[in-house]
Amino acid sequence: MAETGQAIISALWTRITTDSTMKSVFDSTVDLYRVMAPQDPSFPYMVHDLQLSSDLFHSTNRYLLDVWVYGANPLVADAAVNRLKQLLHCWRFSITEAGGLVEWFSGGYIQSDHPQVWHYATQWDVRMTATTDITSIVGG
Repeated sequence: MAETGQAIISALWTRITTDSTMKSVFDSTVDLYRVMAPQDPSFPYMVHDLQLSSDLFHSTNRYLLDVWVYGANPLVADAAVNRLKQLLHCWRFSITEAGGLVEWFSGGYIQSDHPQVWHYATQWDVRMTATTDITSIVGG
């Protein structure tokens, strides 16, 4: 299951960080860290994690993605979240052993202890189906 989780995270990371619109929102490189950002990262950046259920293919898995921005207003964070919704909501992906669908679940701003730091947390549902199940149903 660890390999499957890493493959899903890799697919998500590639989709988000290579998108030209997201690069424009972030003013060049899209920094997307796994689980925790390094100490004193440059703004803006994102942090993500995938929480896999013990029954990967028959329950909902959760993808957490947080946007962190420094500025006088939340415009960059809002633009990033809007683009994430366009990129990820109803996105179908496939990896070697599975196919999946990502769907928006919830999100919102979280109060920061630092002035002008905007933190928007999102949660996404990730539903998976084993490639062997797809082949059995559809043929191939």
